[in-house]
Amino acid sequence: MYRKLVVIGGVGAGKSTLIRTLSEIETVDTDVKTSQDIGKPVTTVGIDYGRITLGKEEAIGLYGVPGQERYSFIWDMVKEDVWGCALLLNSKSIPSADKLFRLLNVFINNKPDLPLVIGVTHSDIMSVDFNQIRAAFSRRGLNPPIFSVDARKKESSLLLLHTLMSLHTAKHTLGDTAEYE
Repeated sequence: MYRKLVVIGGVGAGKSTLIRTLSEIETVDTDVKTSQDIGKPVTTVGIDYGRITLGKEEAIGLYGVPGQERYSFIWDMVKEDVWGCALLLNSKSIPSADKLFRLLNVFINNKPDLPLVIGVTHSDIMSVDFNQIRAAFSRRGLNPPIFSVDARKKESSLLLLHTLMSLHTAKHTLGDTAEYE
């Protein structure tokens, strides 16, 4: 069984890093030198791809997409048959709620069973109010797990993946009555 996990978020949230950290194969990345000051020397302009095998017959494809809306045509290519969604938020520059939900809706709209987890990166540098983030999602009728993640560390990155798998299992075991906090 092959599952497709999409990793989304704004510029500098750690999407490419998370995929490199988790992937058991050499990743395909589409980073190019930036033409603007975005706080880092390169940015993703296509799809980052990696894969992790979970058992003899189970693998997860890791698809990272650019966070800029001008690349929404890539979002449209990746959104089909998505098994789960990991939203990364850079604690140093969390996008506005409207911008976040435009991006998020591309992947989760009309998919109530799609597991969603939120990882806040760079929280070792900048503290973040998790209750404020939780409230923004709650106002939109969403209550995904939200926690700090260091995309450079395998154990931390695996927490996102294991949480998604648990959500998927709970939804399919318990049905639509399953809720998570």
